[in-house]
Order: sequence, then C-alpha cells, then structure tokens
Amino acid sequence: MRCLLFFVAIVAWSKPVEFTRDVRPILSDACFHCHGPDDSSRMAGLRLDTKEGAFAKAIVPGKAAESLLVKRITHANKALHMPPLSAKVQLNDVQVATLKQWIDEGAKWEEHWAYEKPVKPAAKSIDEIVKARLVKEGLAQNPPADKATLLRRVTLDLTGLPPTPAEVDAFLADKSAKAYEKVVDRLLASPHFGEKQAMHWLDLARYADTHGFHIDSHRDMWPWRDWLIGAFNKNMPYDQFTIWQLAGDLLPNATREQKVASGFNRNHVINYEGGAIPEEYQTEYVVDRVEATSTTWLGLTMGCARCHDHKYDPIKQKDFYKFFAFFNNVNEKGLDGQRGNAAPVLALPSETQAGLLKEINEAVASREKQLEAADVPAQVKAWEAERKFEAPSRAGLLAHYEFEGNMLETTGSYKHGKYLGLPPTPRDGPVGQAATFDSTSLAEAPAAHDFDATRPFGLAFWFRGGNNLDPLVILQQKNETGWLFTHDTIFSIGDLRRGAHLIVKFFGPGGATLEMQTVAPFGYGDFVHFALNYDGKGKFTLLQDGKPAELKTLKNTLNGANFKTNAPLTVTRLVGSLDDLRIYGRELSAAEAHQLAVVEPVRYLVENSGIRRTKEQAATVREFYLTSEAPAATKALYARLQQLKRERKELEEAIPTTMVMEERAEMRETHLLIRGAYDRKGEKLSAATPGFLPPMPAGAPKNRLGLAQWLVNGEHPLTARVAVNRMWAQLFGTGLVKTVEDFGSQGEMPSHRELLDYLAVRFVESGWDMKAMQREMVLSATYRQSSKVSPALQERDPENRLLARMSRFRLQGESVRDNALAVSGLLNTKIGGKSVSPYQPPGLWEDVAYGAQFTAQRYEQSHGADLYRRGMYSFWKRTLPPATLATFDAPDREKCVARRATTNTPLQALALWNDPTFLEAARHLAEKTLTAAGPDRTKRLRQMFRTATARYPNAAELALLEKVTGEQLVEYKAKPAEAAKLVAIGESKAKYADVVELAAYTSVASAILNLDEVITKE
Repeated sequence: MRCLLFFVAIVAWSKPVEFTRDVRPILSDACFHCHGPDDSSRMAGLRLDTKEGAFAKAIVPGKAAESLLVKRITHANKALHMPPLSAKVQLNDVQVATLKQWIDEGAKWEEHWAYEKPVKPAAKSIDEIVKARLVKEGLAQNPPADKATLLRRVTLDLTGLPPTPAEVDAFLADKSAKAYEKVVDRLLASPHFGEKQAMHWLDLARYADTHGFHIDSHRDMWPWRDWLIGAFNKNMPYDQFTIWQLAGDLLPNATREQKVASGFNRNHVINYEGGAIPEEYQTEYVVDRVEATSTTWLGLTMGCARCHDHKYDPIKQKDFYKFFAFFNNVNEKGLDGQRGNAAPVLALPSETQAGLLKEINEAVASREKQLEAADVPAQVKAWEAERKFEAPSRAGLLAHYEFEGNMLETTGSYKHGKYLGLPPTPRDGPVGQAATFDSTSLAEAPAAHDFDATRPFGLAFWFRGGNNLDPLVILQQKNETGWLFTHDTIFSIGDLRRGAHLIVKFFGPGGATLEMQTVAPFGYGDFVHFALNYDGKGKFTLLQDGKPAELKTLKNTLNGANFKTNAPLTVTRLVGSLDDLRIYGRELSAAEAHQLAVVEPVRYLVENSGIRRTKEQAATVREFYLTSEAPAATKALYARLQQLKRERKELEEAIPTTMVMEERAEMRETHLLIRGAYDRKGEKLSAATPGFLPPMPAGAPKNRLGLAQWLVNGEHPLTARVAVNRMWAQLFGTGLVKTVEDFGSQGEMPSHRELLDYLAVRFVESGWDMKAMQREMVLSATYRQSSKVSPALQERDPENRLLARMSRFRLQGESVRDNALAVSGLLNTKIGGKSVSPYQPPGLWEDVAYGAQFTAQRYEQSHGADLYRRGMYSFWKRTLPPATLATFDAPDREKCVARRATTNTPLQALALWNDPTFLEAARHLAEKTLTAAGPDRTKRLRQMFRTATARYPNAAELALLEKVTGEQLVEYKAKPAEAAKLVAIGESKAKYADVVELAAYTSVASAILNLDEVITKE
C-alpha cells in the first residue's frame, strides 16, 4: 500500500500544486478545527486559515524542510506529531507530499474561491468549457441520447412528468434543426414547470402542513405554495424572487402577493407545548431563519457559529447574531399555533368574500350606531334598579359546590370537600368565584348520592378549558371512584375541527363501558354551561348554555348493565376552571337549564350590586337585557346585529389565511447569546452582514429588505453561484459543487470552477432569468449526451464529475408517484390549492398522535379526484411525512434541506408493488391499454411498455412480457377471486368486463411500473 501511495505522490509532484484545489481542503479537514477561525478552540496560538497566521509561524515559502508545518506533520515523536494521533483525521503520504510540494513551489496563497466575486471566463458556452476539460483528461463527450430518451429526460426535468405517447410521436416526426429547442420552449411555458421547480424549493423553505414538535397540529401555508408555483411559472427574476420572499412585507405599499411571498421564513416549526418557554422558542424560530436563509442563498453553514466562532469558515459568533438581528423583529409569540396559523397572519378573501365582508361590516357599524343612539347603558341601569329574580329551584338538589373560596367551607346543608394537593386558584367565574385547577390540583368531596342505572339524576356546572386544550371528561366509575372531573383523549373527532369536547364515561361491572361525546366543539377560552340529564331508563340528554346539544355514543358495552356509585366526587388532572356545580336526584327541565346557564349569572351580578364588575360581567348583563328584557324594537335591532356578527364570523372562518412576516412597532433587542443559550445574553448587537463578505449597498436599510438587496445587488460572490449550482444539480443529479448546501471550507471544490463562474455571471447579466438559465443548460450538448457508460469510464469517473456522459438517477419521490399516475391516465393535473391526503397505511398518524383535541392527529384520506393529485400537494405532517414519499427519501422538513439523500432499498420496491396508488395506476394503465389496443397481445404489450418508458420493447423484452402475461392469465383463471380482489384496489372502479384478463394485465403493468427504467431519468 505504501508503494502505491508513493507512486501516487510522484504523480502529484509531476504537476504544480494549486492552493485552492489541493492544499486548502487538506488544511481544512486536518488542521482548522484547532488552528482555524474559532478563537476559543485555537491551540498554541497558531492559525492556519489565514496567510498572515500560517506564514508567521508555520510556513517558510520555498523551504518545506524548514517549515514548522512539515516538521510537525512528519515528526517521529508521537507526542509532537500533528495531527495528534488521537484525532479522527490523519494525513496520508499523498497529502503530506502535496503540502511539501506546495511550500517548495513558493507557497502561493489564495483566498477561498467562493468568497471572491465570479469572473466571466473567455469561453462562450457550457460545452466549450466542458469539452476543454475533457480534452485535458484525455476523454471525449458521449454521443447524443436517442430522441425518445432525450424527450423523456427533459420533460421529467422541466415538468416532473413523463411525455405522452403523442408528444413522443410528434418529436420523432419533427426532423427540423430546432425540433428539440421547440420542445424545451414548450416545456418552459407549461404550468407544470412551476410545480417541478417548487418541489425543490419546498425542501429549502421547510414547507409543511403542520407545526412540528410532538403535538404537530395543522397549519395553512398552501397559499404561499401557490404563490411559489406562480412565481416560477411567471419567470419572476431571481432578484425579485429573493426580495419578495425575504422582505416582501417591507416593500413600499406592499401588495397582498408580496406579503404572501414573505411566508418563506414563516414555514419553520412552531411550538405551543405545555411547559415550553416562550422566549426560548422565539429564539429558535429566529435561529431557523438564519440557517434557512444562509443555506438557501449563501450556501453557508452559518448555524455552526451559533455557539462559538465557526471552526472552518471565517464566520464569527458575532456575525451570526448580527445576521440573527435581521430576523429578530417579527411580531410573533414564542408559543402559538394551537388554533391553526400563528400570528402574524394574512387573510386572503376572494373578491366575492371581500365584497360580502365589506357589506356585513357596514351593516354591523350601522346597527351599532343605532344602539349607541338608544343609550343602552342608561336603559340597563334603570332596568337593574327594578328587576327582581327568582333563585333556581332547590328541589332534588343533592349537592351544590359554589367554589367560593375553600371547598372546606359549608353552604347551607351541602357539605364541601377538601384539597389533597395544591389548592386551585380562585378567579372570576360566571357566578361569583370559580376554581381554576392545574394538573397538580386535587380536590375531593363526599358522596352526594347513591347513584345507579335505575334512578334519574341531573348534573349542572360551568367549565372553562385550560391551556392544554384537552377535552373535559366526566367519568362515573364503580363504587370506588364516583364522579370524576378530569381530562382524557379519545380519537373521535376530525383532524381539522377546532375546539374542545365534553366526554362522558360510565363503567359497569366486568369492564362494561359507555362513552359519549359532544358532537359540536366548544371554545377553549370561554366558560360553557353544561346540564347532563339521565332519565333512569338508559337515556342521557345534554343541554349546553341552556340549549339542547347532541351527544354521540362512541362506545357502549353496558347493554343494560347497572352502573352504581356512592363514592366521593373527585377533581384531578384537570386543567381549567369549574364553577357552580350542582347535582340533582332528578332531571333538569329545559327551563331550569336555561335559568342556570343564562339567568343565574345575571341574577348574581344584579343582586350583588356592590361588586366591581369586569368587562366580561358587564357584557353578560348587557347581553341578557338586550336579548330578554329590552323593548321589542331594541331586541329586534340587537338580534339582527348578533346575526350579522355570526355571519361575519362564519365568513371570516371560511376565508383562508397564511402566515407572513410583519415587523414589530418596537424593535426587539438582539444580544450575542453565550453558548447559544436563549437566557445567557451577552453583548448587544445590531443587524449587519458577515464581515468577510462585501458590505451592504450604500443607503440600504438595516433590515430584511436591505439584506435581500445585498444578496442580489450583483456584487455578491455567493448568491448567483449557489443558485445556478442548485439548478445544475436538479438537471445533472450532482452540482458543480457537490455540497450544494456548503460553499465553505468543508464544502467540496467545484468540479468545473470556470463553468460555475460562467453560469453565475450569465445569470446576473440575464437579469436573473431562471428560465433562460435552465434553457441554456438543457440545450447544451453536455445535457443531451447519452447516459451510457463504458466500464473504463465508469472506473475512471464513477460519479461523472468530468461530464463525459449524462448522469442517470432515480426520480425523487414525488415524481415517482406522479409518473405512475400520469402514464396510467389517473393524474389530476389541477394546479395549486389545499393539500390532499392520498392512500396511506392505517394507523400511522395515530401512532404519533398527541390527542384528539388537537388537529392533524388522525389521518382522513381524501376521495375522488383529490386522490390523484401530484405528490407535492400531499399533506405534509412533519412527525410523519407522506409514507411512500418518505420511503423514497423525502425529508420531514423540520429544517431547511438543500440536498436530499438518494437511497436504493428493498422497501422502495415493496412500496411500488403494494401501495394502492401504484396498483390502481397499474390497473388503470392495463384497462386503458386493453380498451385502446385491441385483442392482439403483442400490440397491447408494446403499447403499454411504450406508454411507461417512451420507447418500444426490444425482442427479448417483448418475449419476456408475453411469457409473464401468459403465466398471469393461467394463474388468475385458476383464482378468479384473487383477480377480482386485485382489480378492486383503489377508489376508481374497473369497467373492463373480463376481470381475469384485466388482473393479468394489471400484474404486468405493475411489473413495468416497477422497472428501474421507469423510475429513473435516463
């Protein structure tokens, strides 16, 4: 091995060493961790990442033998050898020889290539640069791919969809010199171009339909996704595309579209877990914005400087927090999102909705003005002076818990209980004081009555939900438990329904159970009155706020069995407030429930006139007067006003919203956070860009708008390079800089730096024209090459970094699915809109669910045409992304992802064989072929194969297909039930009459869709 390394070293010495290409990567990997930019970890005062530091102590240009660097990396004494033998990275003989040669050749120093402004080379095209490199390497480009392969390649690259047989025929028939150019222009003009481009950008933007963390509930950011698709389709210049996404809200007289675009940096995860600290998570949101922005536009790992100076790149910790300051003034909360989108949000009414909302608002304002003219406060004051109320009936009242102070106190003959844990906190309730419990509060009261299934009873109380938003559960168990007020979760409500629910449980002997739940949710933040009645004959009824409410039975195994208890009443694990709890040995009438819910709070306030009323209490009295006691004309006026407000609320709830950026009126201070901890604040800092990069343009504001302008002012060394490199990676499988996310010292050197700079300069000169840049790439001979590779070339250049052929690689997960749906004819090509829920194995969401009271906890499959929409519209739950897409390496989008992993696993083949989407697509492809191709088997198979691959099968392939088809026909004739089962998969219904024949061809179609060629861009 040492002889081989020595030989390689001799080869290395045969040509001059370049610092950027050959030396810096060695120093970065082996030395910068201890002798690099980070002051806090630098050893022996030696710095090797700058010319001044390296030449001061370690390097004597022209004299390798006298250089400390060489002495230490070749030292025989293990204690003095560098890197230390304990280090993970050690230098091999080739690397040592390279460093020696560089020093002996004069140690010419170059700054890191990515931080120098790109310079346009003399070359005039992509192909000129690539071919010149190949000549130096003794190689030549592959011949062009055949027309069918090229058409499929470019169609998949620019739209994410395969060409239709008709498009293949048209291209093959067009013999003109510009046939391919016309195809490219057609594809760039396709509305599906924007979808394909957006697929990649969604990973960068960490787009998802849920907030993340362990609750991971629903959000609505699809309007931003729609904007993104439209921006690509409109060919929005990349500089404008950048400014709108980073600072659209800060543009003068920002339009609705510009504000929507700013949602790029609201796509991050958002938390509202119990016990989470708001300031900590607000900090995390800003850190995420720094990381996403720096990765997307700068190609830098800026997050590595959060806790200390960057170990490898010249990014100081101060640079990180100065950049942080640009994003630290958003008008947001640290904990938010429990009711969907987290502020700041932008409502997006349609023209019809906006017009109707305007009408309603005007009508509301008019009626409020009329009420104001009626001097309602004076009317209420006069009414209160004369109004007399009757107290609620005490007939059959077994227990009354008023929660006025300590439960140990006694009111009349009704004994109160005791606190076994921390006492609840008193707060204003509907009737005097309410008791506010948290999870540590525990209260117990003596048994009120010996209940069983043969006796009627009634239960009335006020409840207000707490911060954990769990449903309230009244649980009557056996003798040993009694009435229990607590919380529980039952997966029984729709994922996107917002609000809490009352759940009622009764337990009988032998584990028999009755579980019921309110159908309609109630609001979290308001007191709600419940009256639960049992008739003694097995029937329960519920009144909510004095009105009948529907109960849904979730489970009933009592089957007439007795439930019985005389145990104490207990309040435990409850997060919320209780007030005025009454237990009756009879049912409550509707009038009594109305009195307790509506009249009793008013009676309490009117009869206790010395109480200083809160705004809510004053509103309660006013509401009662206007709905029940005011003159008829005033009541009618108020009733119409309330009806208008309900209509407005319903309309507002129907209007979609999206999260956007919005600045606070008062600037939030930014500090350097010691070790990155939110609560360890150091030096106060102001917004600024990293010092090693060009300064912001003169006069640019020191906010997000100025930052965006700095990125795209044409002088920035990174922005254009990072953008064109990402485009190249999308088309060629690997970027010119392989590490598309990292252009720093630890990133890979460009395989063709001259080509990267050519493209970057061209991009800026074109006015940041994204379509023009991709057009130039796909029209190049480099792109149009065949992907066939000889064994010699495969060994010489396995990753195709020299571009002597076209790369072939598997489609990304969304396109694998879209391709199957498209060739089958099932694909729904609708552009934009809300996310959909395609087929998914049952129980996956439920396994990671947190509670039915939160949204997006139970998977509800879409139906009809929504099942066949493109994969990019699949509902993206961060804790469990779309199952098949995740199998094909889709990320969870917790963080910005610039480069997906590409794996090849047996699980992917199993998904293609068994996912209902692919089986249904196979059946549809088979049925379409059987209907169109006639009875000839050969014609059928040729047509089906061509639809999927854009070419006809060769003789060997056709023979195999015919053999498999015959075998499948024999098998399914013997097993007609299995045939019927196969063709029944999926929601779309098979129409072909011969079930056995359809099943056989479905199996063949499934095999075709599973071919490597079908899921690969050749």
